[in-house]
Amino acid sequence: MSRKSVLILVALILFSSVALTAQTRVTKPNDFTIELGGKCLLYSLGYQRTINKYFGIEASLSYFGAGTGDGSVGVFFIGGGPRFYFIPKDASPYISGGLVWVSAGTDAGPFEGGNSGVYFYASPGFEYRMSGGFLFRGGVYFLIRGSGFFVWPGITLGIAF
Repeated sequence: MSRKSVLILVALILFSSVALTAQTRVTKPNDFTIELGGKCLLYSLGYQRTINKYFGIEASLSYFGAGTGDGSVGVFFIGGGPRFYFIPKDASPYISGGLVWVSAGTDAGPFEGGNSGVYFYASPGFEYRMSGGFLFRGGVYFLIRGSGFFVWPGITLGIAF
């Protein structure tokens, strides 16, 4: 048997086994989540649409504020970007990235000077989706702004449908 024939046979076996694996990202491509920590610092509410077995697009938002007797301050975050999965199964490592727009000044985390603006994030992590719809993600976020970065953990719980 020639080398080319062996390679074709191996490729067919691998691709056929991938196609036969059942996974929730295809049958339930949407999810709503709440993330503690992560790209929006304290928490965020998010939505993701999975385009195929390996790729999804996410969007998230968060608001938190503080008040004193003299006034109040609020910070609003809007974020989003792609998520790439390494294997087409319910439990998969992933890498995600994107940008977050913050509406008001804060000196928390990687922010200095209290200006509104945009920062980038990158996150390696792990996701598990149960066939019933429960979703868990855990990851480490690298929040990148200017010449430095800030490392922040994130845990996500949600429902897929």
